[in-house]
Amino acid sequence: MTRVHQLTGAAGSPESAAAHAAYYASIAQADVHGSTVRHRLRPEVGDGTIEVTSLRNGIDIVRYDAAFTGGHRLGYAFPGDHFELEHCLDGRMRISEAGGGTGDLRAGSVALSPRCATEGVVAHGDGERYRAVSITGTWTGLASYLGTLPETVSPEQYVSGSAALRPVAGPLEEIFVHRRMSPGRLLFLESRLMAALAALVDGLATTTPAVLGLDDHEVTALRRVPGLLWQERHAPPTLAALARASSMSVRRLTTGFRALFGASIMEYHRHRCLDRAAALLVETDWPVAMIAHEVGYASASNFGYAFRRDRGVTPAGFRRAHS
Repeated sequence: MTRVHQLTGAAGSPESAAAHAAYYASIAQADVHGSTVRHRLRPEVGDGTIEVTSLRNGIDIVRYDAAFTGGHRLGYAFPGDHFELEHCLDGRMRISEAGGGTGDLRAGSVALSPRCATEGVVAHGDGERYRAVSITGTWTGLASYLGTLPETVSPEQYVSGSAALRPVAGPLEEIFVHRRMSPGRLLFLESRLMAALAALVDGLATTTPAVLGLDDHEVTALRRVPGLLWQERHAPPTLAALARASSMSVRRLTTGFRALFGASIMEYHRHRCLDRAAALLVETDWPVAMIAHEVGYASASNFGYAFRRDRGVTPAGFRRAHS
């Protein structure tokens, strides 16, 4: 049976510090680089790293790139002031929340912890690599960054994720692909943290689908659209085809999608493709042409133009800056 490790206590408390130290010592060896500690999994535990960078006011940025041999289970019991915002880039993590049910945090998903005491277990499958970025700390500690965070977080925004959280993914992905231990690294991480929190505040403040007049079945259909576009990215369906697949009119599809996701259908899809391309430029040594094809571009030149327009740098320049 897979051992269940346990984390408890408020972020920054002696109890929490001791629990995390014991946990990391039991599974990894630590390499310290200034304010960043890179925990390399022991061979018998798995392969990869869990990297923790400490910022001010008890905020940590945790970068996961790990695969556990035989699976991995981690229990937790946190007080109501615990804050955690996590974006999964690849893989899957099963979350079993006492009183909140069970769900998966999958590639492309963002989860936000509720403002109440929580208890449960997260689990990883045998050998399945999990890549994610998490911001952890306390709601109180975040007040020095932004003072307009919500008093409550609805259950649909926790574990299963909410469309309102999707804009948070971009800044967190930039944190994931940034590898250089340069003098400006902490400033870069702080800037991406601020961008993620700004997106969080804006997302949670948006009008709910119910107020916008979207029925539950329409919301369900609209949430399938990004997946349909990604599956058919080499020959994207037309808006008319998407509308038929969603049992909606083109007008209802486009206005509903913008209300739910905060962007047009094609704008959202383009950003998703370019976010994936940015990750591949850093994580692999694939040629730019191969990455262009992987994310749905017919030619490397079209991809290069789109990437530079979006990121302000060529794909090759982005790879050099983050290698």
